[in-house]
Amino acid sequence: MYLRLLKRKLTFFLGFFIGFIITLYLASIFNNCNYKDCHGKSLKLKNKNTFVVNKKLTIRGVKSSDRDINLPEDDFIEDPQKIKYQKWLRGYNITLSKINLDHQYYGSLFESNYTSSSLESDWLKSKINIVCVVFVEKIKLAKAIYNTWSKNCNKVYFFSHKVTDSGSDPSIVKLSVKITSSWQLLCESLHHVWKSLNDSLQWVIVIKDDTMILLENLRYYVAPLDYNDGHYLGHPVVLWGQAYNVAQAGYVLSRGAVEKVISHFNTHEKCLAGGKYWKQEDYYLGKHLAALNIQPSDTRDHKLRDIFHGYPLQTLLWGLNKLGNYFTRAVYPSRGDCCSPRSVTFSVPDAERLYTINYYLYHLFVHNRGIYGNKPAPTPVPEQEVWKLALKDEFNITYFDNITNEVYYKIWRFKYVDPINLKLMTNKEYINGSDIFEALWSKQESERVKRN
Repeated sequence: MYLRLLKRKLTFFLGFFIGFIITLYLASIFNNCNYKDCHGKSLKLKNKNTFVVNKKLTIRGVKSSDRDINLPEDDFIEDPQKIKYQKWLRGYNITLSKINLDHQYYGSLFESNYTSSSLESDWLKSKINIVCVVFVEKIKLAKAIYNTWSKNCNKVYFFSHKVTDSGSDPSIVKLSVKITSSWQLLCESLHHVWKSLNDSLQWVIVIKDDTMILLENLRYYVAPLDYNDGHYLGHPVVLWGQAYNVAQAGYVLSRGAVEKVISHFNTHEKCLAGGKYWKQEDYYLGKHLAALNIQPSDTRDHKLRDIFHGYPLQTLLWGLNKLGNYFTRAVYPSRGDCCSPRSVTFSVPDAERLYTINYYLYHLFVHNRGIYGNKPAPTPVPEQEVWKLALKDEFNITYFDNITNEVYYKIWRFKYVDPINLKLMTNKEYINGSDIFEALWSKQESERVKRN
């Protein structure tokens, strides 16, 4: 009996020891190949021709000085999007160069022959026409969009099935048919945009009113693409075997894709029959485009990071909701860091935050080194002469030799004394105030007579 019990204990401890050794061995393997390194190695195997041979990276920032630093070779994954974009620019005989923001924004104040530089974002806006379609649920969010990032769209349309036009900006487009589903709203909206713009239409981005778009990054992405082809961009997921771009991250349609949709659904009746359930228009769109041989594209950057985001940045940066269907059903799963620096969309749930983020992106500059912006703005009147101009405009006083600080104070106090203090003012104080004005005006008049 004792030997049997001892045998069981020895078997248990022997199994525990073997399991412990195996665990340590596996842990050592994973420590020698962490996620970033293994992921980089796998990318290197798949993309042997995409690496830059250089072993140093030149860091270029706002400051004029450059510094070389040593980095692992795996960090040099060439960005194919950047290569395509640069090739597209060369087709226009365009070269890019850095500008001095200090000179760009303040140089005109100090240089008579000042000429501003043409910004890349402005040039792209003139070449790449992007129409923004916003589906409105809350008029407050629509107004925030109208006052912020919508200025970067070539054209923006606001549609809604329940929010009516308030008579002020933004104007809500009123469709001629009764809307009974979100697919019908999308279908009729695309028809309205197509009829309104026709030949000038290149790209359409469709979003909800709690979304912010960085149009500069979107133009950078679509620039090398032919808008006459069928392109369908966004964050694709799979539902019931169908891949589609989710509405919460926004989706982009090229002219070729829009033309196929409105040609297939060319009547109000066909738009109505294309989908009957609310909040499923993104699924219906993906389904119909698939039938027209247009599939969602892989929009991740060269490090497999998403550029279309259906969540707020604070959620994405903290890594929350990773187990949601948005991520688990993704056709092209994101790898590595949360978000690409070339991100196009992300969610902003309230108007106040939208104004704040827009200020950070487009109006706030980090100071490094400045010359022009550190100088005081030029004024038509020197600072030491401002008080004289005030006396001349307010009292028609032009003789200033005998005006001391005390006299200057008494002049203004006498003019703007409040009714209560006026009652409390003694007759002597009132006479002294009057005497000051009389003396100044008399002296001024005598000086005028002498000059004549």
